[in-house]
Amino acid sequence: MPEVFRRSLRLYLDPFALFKNINIGPAAARNAALRYNRRHRAILLTYVRRWGAIGVLCACGMVPLGAAAQAEPILCIPILGLEVGFSAAVFMLLLSVAVYVVLGLDD
Repeated sequence: MPEVFRRSLRLYLDPFALFKNINIGPAAARNAALRYNRRHRAILLTYVRRWGAIGVLCACGMVPLGAAAQAEPILCIPILGLEVGFSAAVFMLLLSVAVYVVLGLDD
């Protein structure tokens, strides 16, 4: 069961899990993979929304914990975890947008 969960989690969070590698194989296969990736670049918009929501949720979770951390300093640990989640979400969002734009460019 953990393998199924891990695979599902990867498909849910990894914006590039469904894309083909354009760096392996003969030139015809690489060109076919690039065409496939360009045709399916709209998938990335789902991941942009998903990572945007994750980032907003992490940021919103930091606000009440920040206020409570003044009284209990141990609450700084979950704030750091949420900050890492927020940073990862912003990175994945920007990376997904960049790849979406690049795949939309003409040769």
